[in-house]
Amino acid sequence: MNASNSLSNGPKMKERGVGNVKLATPKKKRAIGQINAKSEIEPGKLVLELPIRTVSEANCFEPWKKRYIRHKEQQRIVSLWLNPLRHEIKMPCKIMLTRFAPDSLDAFDNLPVSFKYIADAVCAIITGDHRPGRADGDKRITMACDQIKMNKYGIRIEITW
Repeated sequence: MNASNSLSNGPKMKERGVGNVKLATPKKKRAIGQINAKSEIEPGKLVLELPIRTVSEANCFEPWKKRYIRHKEQQRIVSLWLNPLRHEIKMPCKIMLTRFAPDSLDAFDNLPVSFKYIADAVCAIITGDHRPGRADGDKRITMACDQIKMNKYGIRIEITW
């Protein structure tokens, strides 16, 4: 007769169940695409739609390297599309940044912060002043931002002069 109280002779872990342990179920990621990049030039107006996903930088708690890579990628895409068209833009001008996303951000705090690095890149290209923090302070540039709920991620940069 085996009178041992050890678990080695009892049911295995799979058979016993896990008890009071609650396991988090993994979230299903939504299959959401991005808009296609395009540009339109009209007299006194330039419109760019770019496949850039913006997030609120104020509520973003992620490693510095991930944020840095996202910021540089945003600036690189804006630069690739806007640099060839910069000679068309006259000063003073108004820049309207529109965010496309399925979820909306707080319009007062988080929306302007989500466009920070994009706005810096646009202003630096327009003014030609690439010193950090200087170009978006130009008095000849007015900026505004908006958001539209859509199933795809992207941004629209609309410059009027």
